[in-house]
Amino acid sequence: MSNAANAAARGRAFTGLAFATPAILFMAVFVAYPVWEAIRLSFVAVDAFTGAEKFVGFRNYQELANAPKLWPVLVNTGIWTFWSLIGQFGLGLIAALAINRDIPGMGAIRSILLLPYVVPVIALALFWRWMLDGSFGIVAVSFQDMGLLAPDQSPLALPSGAMWSVILANIWRGFPFVMISYWAALQAIPPEQYEAAQVDGATTMQQFRFVTLPNLWNVTKVLLVLRFIWTVTFFDIIWLITKGGPAGSTEHWPIWIYQETMGFFRFGYGSALAVSLGVMILVVIAIYGLVIRATSGARP
Repeated sequence: MSNAANAAARGRAFTGLAFATPAILFMAVFVAYPVWEAIRLSFVAVDAFTGAEKFVGFRNYQELANAPKLWPVLVNTGIWTFWSLIGQFGLGLIAALAINRDIPGMGAIRSILLLPYVVPVIALALFWRWMLDGSFGIVAVSFQDMGLLAPDQSPLALPSGAMWSVILANIWRGFPFVMISYWAALQAIPPEQYEAAQVDGATTMQQFRFVTLPNLWNVTKVLLVLRFIWTVTFFDIIWLITKGGPAGSTEHWPIWIYQETMGFFRFGYGSALAVSLGVMILVVIAIYGLVIRATSGARP
C-alpha cells in the first residue's frame, strides 16, 4: 500500500514538474540569463567593433558615481516618477468612482476611458506632440493666446514645460490601469457596509473615508509597487516626445542607459547603469515593504 502511495506521489510530482518546466525555461532564458549577463557586462569594457571584452572591475560604477549628470538625472527620474504616480492614482480613483455608478451609457464611457491605455505609445506621443506644437498645436496656441507662452513657442521648448508635458502624457496613458483596478475593488465592497454607515448617520465624505478607502487599501499597496516599477523604467513616451531634451531637462535614468548603450556603444557602462537602476528599485521596494509592515502592525 505504501509503495503504491509513493508511486502516486512521485507521479503527481513529475506531472507538476512537467507543467512547470515551460515556465521555468521561460524565466531562465528571458529573465535570469539577461539579468546575469547585465551584471557580468557591468564589470567589463566592451569594444563595440570587435566585441572584445576587458575586465575592469568596478570602474564603470566609479565612473557612474562621479558622472556630472548623475544628480540631474536622479532628480528628473524622481520628479517624473513621483508626479506621474500622484496623477495616475488621483485621476484613476476619481474615474473609478465615476464609472462605478449604474447609469445609462456607462458602458460606453468605460470603454472611452480605457482608450489611452490600449492606444500604441507611438500614436499617443504623436498626438501630444501635435497638441503642443508651437505653430498649430491646440494646447500651445491656447497658452499663447492667454499670454503664457511667446508666439510660436511650445511648452516642449521650455525645461519645466517639457517635463510637465511628458508627465501629463504619462498620467493620461497610465490612469486607466489604476481606474480599472480600483473599479474591481469597488465592486467587491459589500453594500451592507454602506448601509450600516448610513444608519449610523455617516455623510457621503465619511462613507468614502471610513468605508471606501479602507477597502481600497490592499489593492493600492500592490498597485503602488507595479506602477512604481513601470513608471521608473518607462522609456518610450519621454523619448518619443522630447528625446530627453531640451538641454537634458527630461532625461531620466532609462534614457541615460539608452544613450550610453545605443548612442555611444558603451555596453559595459550601460549595463552598470541598468544594474544600478535595478538595485535602486529593489531598495525602494524593500523600504516600502518595511513601512507597510510597520504601519499594518501599528493598526489596532
